Amino acid sequence: MNGRQRIQTALARGIPDRVPTWDWFDEAVTLGVAEHLGLESHGHVSTLRKGDETAESLDLYCRVVEALEIDATSNVYNTGLRAIDSEYGEDKYGRGYLLSEHGMPAVVQAAVSDVRGFETYDMVGRLEDSDFDGLRFVQDRLGDERAHCLNINGPFQEAWNLVGGLDKLLLAFVADPEFAHAAFRCATDFLLELITIAANLDVDFIMVDGDICGNDWPLMSPEHWREFIVPRKVEIVERAHSLGLKIAKHSDGQAWSILDDLIAIGFDGFHPIQPQCMDLAQVKWHTWGKIPIFGNVDCLDLLVFGTPSQVEAETIRVIDIASRGGGHILSSSNSLHPGCKPENVVTMFETARRHGDYAKIPNDPIEPETEPPVALPPPRSRNRRRLGRA
Repeated sequence: MNGRQRIQTALARGIPDRVPTWDWFDEAVTLGVAEHLGLESHGHVSTLRKGDETAESLDLYCRVVEALEIDATSNVYNTGLRAIDSEYGEDKYGRGYLLSEHGMPAVVQAAVSDVRGFETYDMVGRLEDSDFDGLRFVQDRLGDERAHCLNINGPFQEAWNLVGGLDKLLLAFVADPEFAHAAFRCATDFLLELITIAANLDVDFIMVDGDICGNDWPLMSPEHWREFIVPRKVEIVERAHSLGLKIAKHSDGQAWSILDDLIAIGFDGFHPIQPQCMDLAQVKWHTWGKIPIFGNVDCLDLLVFGTPSQVEAETIRVIDIASRGGGHILSSSNSLHPGCKPENVVTMFETARRHGDYAKIPNDPIEPETEPPVALPPPRSRNRRRLGRA
């Protein structure tokens, strides 16, 4: 099998010849891994616009994928984010961000501040064909021997970016639900267009970003989850499936209370099963035959502070639990962020290649010794209790 066939088989809940691999690469990690492997850019940048500063790093990314025999690529579209100064940037959708060398920028400035603003705000109209030049570059360089993934925000994250922050959107659930619904409608229409474009560009699967859960419980009540978010996720999954695309959902945290909903919605994968919050054996047992899983070599501690030998041992353990019975794509427990040591990243992928032969992996998942925890609602504050008694 080639990489694309492995990914397609795993996303169909099947058993390929070996455990497939995929991950999100931060640019700093790409450069670090390339240096660790002794790779240099070959300068294959002609398919990108002249002067594009990301061309060389994309070329190195492709060479890293080839060197580590990674089965699927991870790609984003260009939002036009540009730095205004060393700490602040804006994108072409009118959103402002705090910039950081440690990972994703954090939105701090809304594109739309009230419900009437959504009557004239056209997000889809700001998309340009050139926004996908990076994806095309990777596809042209690596061809169809590998699967290609487009990462997009989910309706939840896209909506909170529109209104200027997660806190503002959560407050609007209660204080201004009309505004929240308008933000979700705008975000979802944008994502439906992105999915349509992805299908036309021959993408193999979509990864939907945006955490729903914290370390202990979801970020909102079950009522708000089902009112604001579930219907929008149904829309994007149905659009992807109607176009022949697979679509997977990312969320960190303790996601037991929403996992069955994600399965019922029809997602084709769940990423990444954060080891600090969810037990891998319990998740595999619960999801086997229902939804493929991605993950989950720990990137919070192990890939940052561990040794290659520790990474090797943990990668083997993950394969032994998660890959049984198929339906598993190995990755980190979130992403390959700037804190990950290049030698540990290399070890994770090389170990997966050496130990991922399905001829040596049992077919039946391990029955866990304990039941998964019941997701608890967040505690009520003292002020809220006083107000309730009043």
